[in-house]
Amino acid sequence: MIEGEEGATPAGENVQRSIKRQTFLKGGAVAGATLMVGGVLAACGASDSGSGGGGDAAASTGGGGSTADYVIGGLYPLTGPNAADGEQMNNGAQLAVDEINAAGGVAGRKLKLVALDTDIVSPEKIQQNYQKLADQKVDAVINGYLLAWDAAMDAAASYGAPFLNASTSQAQCDKISSDPKYSCIFQVDPPETWYGKGFPAFLNNLVSAGSWKPRNKKIFIVEGNVPYSQVISKVTQEQAPKDGWEIAGVEPMGAGAMTDWGPILAKVKAADAAVVMNTHYLPSELATFTKGFAADPTDSLLYVQYGASVPEYLELAGESANGAVWATVTGVYGDAIGKSFGERYQAKFSKPCGYSNSGSNYDEVYMLANAWAMQGGSDFKATQDSLRKMIWRGVNGGYSLPENHGLSYPAEQADMSLSQAHLFFQIQNGANGTIIQPAPFTNGEFQLAPWQKS
Repeated sequence: MIEGEEGATPAGENVQRSIKRQTFLKGGAVAGATLMVGGVLAACGASDSGSGGGGDAAASTGGGGSTADYVIGGLYPLTGPNAADGEQMNNGAQLAVDEINAAGGVAGRKLKLVALDTDIVSPEKIQQNYQKLADQKVDAVINGYLLAWDAAMDAAASYGAPFLNASTSQAQCDKISSDPKYSCIFQVDPPETWYGKGFPAFLNNLVSAGSWKPRNKKIFIVEGNVPYSQVISKVTQEQAPKDGWEIAGVEPMGAGAMTDWGPILAKVKAADAAVVMNTHYLPSELATFTKGFAADPTDSLLYVQYGASVPEYLELAGESANGAVWATVTGVYGDAIGKSFGERYQAKFSKPCGYSNSGSNYDEVYMLANAWAMQGGSDFKATQDSLRKMIWRGVNGGYSLPENHGLSYPAEQADMSLSQAHLFFQIQNGANGTIIQPAPFTNGEFQLAPWQKS
């Protein structure tokens, strides 16, 4: 049941009323107990028979009768170049923890988030921090994304606690499916391959709708310098010819931070393609690229991939970003549920939520809480089994994880209750949040950028 439909009480009010009215899934005989979670009405039962995982094993009473906190460890880049996105991840998780605790916790037990500042490109730091969380006997580990995701795999498998992440990696999905020892790891979002598969189709949809008349069928790709960005580039190169598009060129960024986009922008201009695709992910560097492009543009659709989901991008790019298109395979929807989440985030942190990992980390906490409530404790294996059986409607869409990873709508899974929409946004009139594809999640229409003629 989804609240916030026309004529209903605003979703945010229903969330807060329900949270104040009752404890989150009180346990024992709670059949019929309900709570508005991100706009979704969820009802579950919990028993007192479950044996503990990390937190339960450490508690004095043990099992479902424990009164100890459920402890969730977070691996977040809170300093360094990824800090703006790390703040979004951490804030989203903390908002969920605070909401659940305000409702009385899970069967009377509160949640606690232990966030460790983690360099997401350093295998050593990732492994060290994972071990610190294991030493604290946390009940689960969550994060947004780890660029060196593989560094966490064996540490997670050794400890055994559910590990939820949004690292958006096909290679991680393949590794999980290839070896049952990694069954504790859940990539809650679809892998990055869907960016590359979905982008040419997005362009064709604009053309068929009459929203845009490209002057040629060429795509020039600026390739980011991490495997995630390189996979998106590679898959786009493979998919584009199948959908009637030509790759006019691929220009790798090279290693290190990008402080001067000038040489690459010169190649963009020389390629004279109707589409400029930048697969880099850092919002600050994408903002610099956008400003450089807008200062001397070609008549092209500009796509800046994921980085614009973080508020830092628009803060830095300013008016130069008007007309830029970006996308995410896990994004905050523009419906009543997503809007209510954004309002609560703004009220708590006095700043806007981003459009991706703020929502995914919020959803990760709620999925864990729901799993613990259903099986009455934090036994690691039982929690994993609950997560694989769960169908969850979060602020970022539908989650179904029978194979330990999220599904992409519409290309991979047409049932939107089981999948997360591959959302395409456009920055319009100095603001973010306009979703232009896919239906039925749109809340606006594509507009030509100031530098586009047709």
